Amino acid sequence: MGEKAELKLNKAKVNNEKPIRILHVDDEANQLQFTKMFLEELDEEVVVDSVSDPEEAIRLQRQNSYDVVISDYKMLTMTGIELAQKVRETSNVPFILYTGQGSEEVAESAFEAGVDDYLKKEAEPSHYQVLAKRIRHTVDKYRTEQLYRKVVEESRDGIFILIDGRIVFANDATCHMYGCEGPEYFLGESLMNFILETEEQIYRYLDPHFKNSELSQLFEINFRTLNGAIRVAEVSASRITYLGQSAYLCYLRDVTQRKRMEERLEALHQQATKLATLSTVEEIASCTLDIMQTVFEYQVVSFQEVDNGYLKMIDLRGAPMVRKPLPLNGIGVTVKAARERRSVLIDDTRKCPVFFKGSVDSLSELAVPAVLRGATVAVLNVESLELKDFTDMDRKLLETLAYHVSFAFDRITVKEETFSSEDEKTLKLNYALGRLEDAEKVSSLVKGELQVSLRSIRNASGLLRDQPDLLNDIVWSIDENVDHASKVADIIRETVVASSRDIDLVEVNQIVKSVVESVYIPRSIKTKVAYQTGLLISDIEHGKMTRVLENLVHNAVEAMPDGGSLEIKITTQAETARIEVRDTGPGIPSKILTKLFTPFTTTKPGHSGLGLAFCKKTVEAIGGSIEAQTSNKGTRVTVTIPLRNA
Repeated sequence: MGEKAELKLNKAKVNNEKPIRILHVDDEANQLQFTKMFLEELDEEVVVDSVSDPEEAIRLQRQNSYDVVISDYKMLTMTGIELAQKVRETSNVPFILYTGQGSEEVAESAFEAGVDDYLKKEAEPSHYQVLAKRIRHTVDKYRTEQLYRKVVEESRDGIFILIDGRIVFANDATCHMYGCEGPEYFLGESLMNFILETEEQIYRYLDPHFKNSELSQLFEINFRTLNGAIRVAEVSASRITYLGQSAYLCYLRDVTQRKRMEERLEALHQQATKLATLSTVEEIASCTLDIMQTVFEYQVVSFQEVDNGYLKMIDLRGAPMVRKPLPLNGIGVTVKAARERRSVLIDDTRKCPVFFKGSVDSLSELAVPAVLRGATVAVLNVESLELKDFTDMDRKLLETLAYHVSFAFDRITVKEETFSSEDEKTLKLNYALGRLEDAEKVSSLVKGELQVSLRSIRNASGLLRDQPDLLNDIVWSIDENVDHASKVADIIRETVVASSRDIDLVEVNQIVKSVVESVYIPRSIKTKVAYQTGLLISDIEHGKMTRVLENLVHNAVEAMPDGGSLEIKITTQAETARIEVRDTGPGIPSKILTKLFTPFTTTKPGHSGLGLAFCKKTVEAIGGSIEAQTSNKGTRVTVTIPLRNA
């Protein structure tokens, strides 16, 4: 390499430019000299190495990174086409045949041998400008293709090309997604052989005839890997020209984990709304474990409550119950989570010094605390017999559920505080029986329901400041409590402003359906509802009738803690509707049955005994009735209300 060439290379390095290195092969010395002179003068980025021996050219090409090889066709020891064939054995470097002995037959043979361009020599010096432009074009094209190839092969996303609905190119990432060893598995095959959608569904986006397709498309597909797993992928498709034909360039991104996360999070939110309607820790625990088993598909799950310095087991599924409380200053994964107020994920319990063996031989465990105002109130725990069975996604989802549990605890705590004194119990009784003045009703609502919602909103805003990554979940909770507060405000307004709206028109089938869908019913209870045909319209306040039905369903559910059957049947007789609520619980003691609808009559600790008294007062106020029948096989409560004449 000459001094001038060295200077060009050094200048290119300093300016962060890439020179064009040319290997010129010709057995005519004058041709080598003139070509080098003109090319390096016309393009200052060009550096030309000239050789007259094709064998020497092969050796140099293998030792150096040339950007293009230019060769004469007719040489003494080897033709330019033969040289191109030898170069192609080890390299894809661009090759230009530059000869004065050209013909159509030579050109055809050259392209069959892998030559990239073909140019006839001319006598005019201006011809070197044409040669310089062809070299620049060929090298730029090659560099661009190499860059694209590097991007495609190193991409984490799958990339494939379709022509007439068939795959003509697939990168390594596509093969990895499907679990095959190489692109040969796809080449020449129809895309429909590898996805679960129908042709009609896919051709809305990828019309093989390019008649109805937009310039680019973004859609999802489902595909089955070689090991049988079904995955979800997001596809971005653009129309291109490939090998002279119209084609689709498709980028394939596996979004299975994201989709599953979204689906599980949506299911969790839908299920977790039930937590806000519950009134005891036991109900919260049962509902929480239902969610953990259905949404997360966990097998061994437990719910523990913090009580006076101990962690007490409330409910456990998938393993024998362990009732022994655990001291918060002791060992155990759940104890550690409760004490430190943070999630604890153990991939291998055999290597965990704080692991406390319970009733199963767990190998991995995940414990998440429910924290309320800086203190742990409960711990949600899952265990597995497999190593490393829980992921970071599991942790995030369980933390979201724990957040809902915290709000459920907050609700029952506020309600207990609100009605703790005897005077407040009397206030609650009078409100239930309709004996309060309007101002007293408003005071009760503000002190009770409205205070619960506002306190929950305040807690949510505080948690959002501490953990901004929970934005989506917390916003959902704030919205829910704002809606609830708004409903309470509407009740206050109606109470104060008017009494003329006490009566609504209620459709019996619809209000029963609404209550059944909103009340939390454990999975262990089989529910059957028999509706009556036609419209059953009754003159009764919608809110009060809803409370009547909710009381009856809640009582039936609480009568069956170990599961059973809940049947609700609607019938008509004369001008009345009969609503029967039947459970398969142990029945009501005879000494209780005679005063069942009297205030403060209850068999359940912690309950006021006002629910059925309210039911009786409400239905009798519109000329209806309520009665109960019981045995050791269950209880049936029948509500009869008059229907509005057509």
